[in-house]
Amino acid sequence: MLLTLSLCSVLLAAKEPTGDGALLRPTFAGAEFAGQDDLGFSRVAFPAGPPNAKKEPTSVESVEGYATRVRYTTSGSKRSTLEMSKNYAEALEGAGFKVLFSCAAAEKACPASTDPAFPGLPQSDEYYVLARGKDAASGDLLTVAVRAAAKHYNHVVIVRHKPMDTGLVKVDAAAMAKGLAADGHLALYGIQFDTGKATLKPESTPVLTEVAALLKQKPELKLHVVGHTDNVGNFDSNLTLSKARAAAVVEALVKQFQVDPSRLKPHGVASIAPVSTNRNDDGRAQNRRVELVEM
Repeated sequence: MLLTLSLCSVLLAAKEPTGDGALLRPTFAGAEFAGQDDLGFSRVAFPAGPPNAKKEPTSVESVEGYATRVRYTTSGSKRSTLEMSKNYAEALEGAGFKVLFSCAAAEKACPASTDPAFPGLPQSDEYYVLARGKDAASGDLLTVAVRAAAKHYNHVVIVRHKPMDTGLVKVDAAAMAKGLAADGHLALYGIQFDTGKATLKPESTPVLTEVAALLKQKPELKLHVVGHTDNVGNFDSNLTLSKARAAAVVEALVKQFQVDPSRLKPHGVASIAPVSTNRNDDGRAQNRRVELVEM
């Protein structure tokens, strides 16, 4: 096998990939490291299906996490793009990864991409491989795309599925008041529930505290509290769940923060008011929310 896959971060010599960039490296003669782009916390839209009539991908895996792109020159390798891509796929599958999509540009099977992580996709002789698996060292989920774009270069894009570092921006009562004044409604993503239940998680307390502060600062303010779900599961069950979650928020504000119950009305709308697509994890996460709406 011409490639190695080491699922751990290794300190390497200068002019070598580092961190996640070192996870998947070509070892055949003539392949040279050309550079690494650490993209930080990003949302990467990985093409995951063949092109439609507009040459756009029919399926996209939109992934949030810490992204890395590594560039290699392979002009001295004397390997075809097909051979390079098959070796990458073999190395990934050997490490327990599942190939989600692959394509050959020569067969007009590779879609175009507007994501900056994939400039110029596809090149005329390109092979593209998309795979997903776990880092054996940390257990983190990894999404990996390999572009054997031409005989003289290839790219590896890796996204480590990890939550963004938080606490850098505080959504406080003042920010909530500004959002309501501008739009008349406000989505709260810091209110968390146990999966499939209306039980508030302890990490919801900071957001509830700020909602209570907002209501104290603005005694004339009255709010509809609206629960939203994604479209996974039975609609009627989701409708009941969304109503119960909204009621749980109202109950917490009344009992824990002494908010007058006449100022709050709980509602649930299940999945009928999405803010994003329900076709992928990222969109579904955005749709699961509690909204405050001015009465």
